[in-house]
Amino acid sequence: MDFLIWLEDVGGLGTFVRESPSILGYPTFIVLHTLGLSTVVGTSTLVGIRVLGFADSIPLPPLERLFPVMWAGFWVNTFSGSGLALATASGQFTNPLFLIKISLVIAAVLCMRQLRKKVFLDPAVVAGGEPQAGKALAATMLVLWMFAMIAGRLIAYSGVIIGR
Repeated sequence: MDFLIWLEDVGGLGTFVRESPSILGYPTFIVLHTLGLSTVVGTSTLVGIRVLGFADSIPLPPLERLFPVMWAGFWVNTFSGSGLALATASGQFTNPLFLIKISLVIAAVLCMRQLRKKVFLDPAVVAGGEPQAGKALAATMLVLWMFAMIAGRLIAYSGVIIGR
């Protein structure tokens, strides 16, 4: 716990987010986090539902171009989320909902990577075939993103939920 308190007080990104009197602090980081989340989850959802067989009139191979957009959203979220978490490190890193959220995000990102390998690097899919091997990954990724978002939103209410 001492380390987490030190992280809050060290005078870096977390302090800036927490104590900045300008709009560049907390409000900007919350907006960036929302934009990053909507980008990574939105594009992942588009790819995921297509891999599952919905909207099969949309050709699958061109959707691979969305992966750099997903990664851009992920890195915006990583930066903004780090600032938000460091601003209240002693509360966040000991909060079970925060730890669940981070675990779900890591699992969703790993699914996202595997989905690209299994589907978009498969010669049969590139030639126009359906991605049978990727359907379970796509469904898992969508479920993980959904629960990561729910856990993230519930962090604001963790005092009520887990008695903090």
